[in-house]
Amino acid sequence: ALSGNGMALTYVYDIDEDETAIVGLLQDLADAGIAFTDLHTTQRSLEDIFVGLVTDHPREPR
Repeated sequence: ALSGNGMALTYVYDIDEDETAIVGLLQDLADAGIAFTDLHTTQRSLEDIFVGLVTDHPREPR
């Protein structure tokens, strides 16, 4: 998802299903001539996973 100001891109994927997904994203950005200055990664906590399992609306990773 692209942020409202167009300056941040959030990309969520399941490493258990496709551990090379981020490589494809980075290649697509490079192919499109889109440069970036920062890359930040996060991993969901066990609490976030549990909340996602018991609710319809999982929380964003912290």
